[in-house]
Amino acid sequence: MYPATLPLSDRLTSAHAETWQLIAQPGDFFTGDQRQRMVRAAREALTCHHCEQSKAALSPNALAGKHEDSTELDEVIVDVVHRVRTDPGRLTRAWFDQVRRYLSAQEYVEIVSVVASSVIVDTLHNALGLGVPAMAPPEPGRPGRHYNQDAVDAGGWVPMLDASQDMADTGLPTVPNIARSLGLVPSATALFFGTFRPHYALKDIPLSISQAQAEFVASRVSAINECFY
Repeated sequence: MYPATLPLSDRLTSAHAETWQLIAQPGDFFTGDQRQRMVRAAREALTCHHCEQSKAALSPNALAGKHEDSTELDEVIVDVVHRVRTDPGRLTRAWFDQVRRYLSAQEYVEIVSVVASSVIVDTLHNALGLGVPAMAPPEPGRPGRHYNQDAVDAGGWVPMLDASQDMADTGLPTVPNIARSLGLVPSATALFFGTFRPHYALKDIPLSISQAQAEFVASRVSAINECFY
């Protein structure tokens, strides 16, 4: 996926290769073909005229119309993918409740995981001037339908992983909220964190920059992207 001349760690390049392989495989609630179509939809969202108009509107729900899409996915899935990709800061509970009329909480979690994981890989490729990577042919098979039946209602939009909220020495919970939210579908958690971990850590960061420099970069990027955290 990456030229050998780039100073990227083996851990990162291996993780990204595995991400692409996992997305091509059947998940627990979508086929490999559907998951790859989600990646394509996430890419198309960046040039979607409807998304552009929605972001400029006072409310994303005030605009009628449809997303530009060539994936042939269900319209509800396309809407989830496009909104998660282009305007996640303005997702609302009212919108989510409408989505839940058509998608299960487990399906929603898997969509978010696939989109977020693919964005990590695509963003690095674009930043390096490589263009987005090609996807391998999807693997056949049916979704496994496995999910965490012990997930609990902890006040979030979806049932969450029942985990301790003890604080680590970093001053943050030992189990971050994103892990708890994705924890409804363990395979979704594994996909996202397998992609994400080589890029960032709260301490002992495995990069040539210092922890303080890494925190500065993370904070600046989060601010630019209007990240909730």
